[in-house]
Amino acid sequence: MAGAQVGKPGRPARSEWRTRGGAAPGIAAVALVAIFGLSGREARAAGPDLHQAGETILVRGQVAFDDDLVAHVTSPVAGRVTHVLAQLGQRVAKGAPLAVIASPELARAVPDKLKAEADLAAAEGEAQRQRQLFDAHEGETDRLEAARAALASARAEVARARAKAALVKGLRSDEMTGSFTLVAPVRGVVLASAAASGTVVAGQGPGGGAPDLFTVGTLDRVWVTGRISAADLARVRVGASVTVQAAARPGKTFAGRVVRVAAPGPASHEAVVRCAVANTGGVLKPGMAATAAIVVAAH
Repeated sequence: MAGAQVGKPGRPARSEWRTRGGAAPGIAAVALVAIFGLSGREARAAGPDLHQAGETILVRGQVAFDDDLVAHVTSPVAGRVTHVLAQLGQRVAKGAPLAVIASPELARAVPDKLKAEADLAAAEGEAQRQRQLFDAHEGETDRLEAARAALASARAEVARARAKAALVKGLRSDEMTGSFTLVAPVRGVVLASAAASGTVVAGQGPGGGAPDLFTVGTLDRVWVTGRISAADLARVRVGASVTVQAAARPGKTFAGRVVRVAAPGPASHEAVVRCAVANTGGVLKPGMAATAAIVVAAH
């Protein structure tokens, strides 16, 4: 996603020392951590209030896109990029063209649908025939079960083919050239791009997972995600104030709030904490190492 992918992190450090009131010193330490999802309701908890009384826990982490403010654009079908129409850093409107993709799947979608429907009709006929033979005590159980299995498979294939045909129709593709134009789903800035002329792209599978070609949106707010020890889990609350610094932006401090705390898994002794951080001017960039001082209740 891939234009918006962040490099694989190493094992993140645990939460570190605590100090009374305000941010802890040495906040520019660096490390890398994994990134997790979040709901829009939680992200809106971010705010500038940093005056809660208590201690702070120092958490090493990494800056990531706030997925409530960006759209990750993928190709719905496999193909090849023939033209790139939007460049990195370009401001685009909703519906603006991003790239042209040529795909053999566009030309096959309707014929595949017609063939699948014909196969389904044949499978229905055979299943009905085997059922009649069986009821007349002239058929065999194995043949009836095989006909039923073939019918179920044909129905699944028709559903897949119809969905693909509907998708292609929605793309408003050019059947003569076998291509379509990928457009921006939201307005914003092209924040990341993995598209280049000649790039081969994968389409969406049954479970999704196609790589990102573009990331469009804004960096007005970002996520900083890190890990805390299980011992500190009960003290870190959603809505707690956070002060963030990044090694790549020395001397600058960013305010935010905790928006998610994920309990550790059965084999882990660490919990994942995510902070939504105000990022006026887009100074913090996804992939930057950062450190967050989280205000927690005093012991």
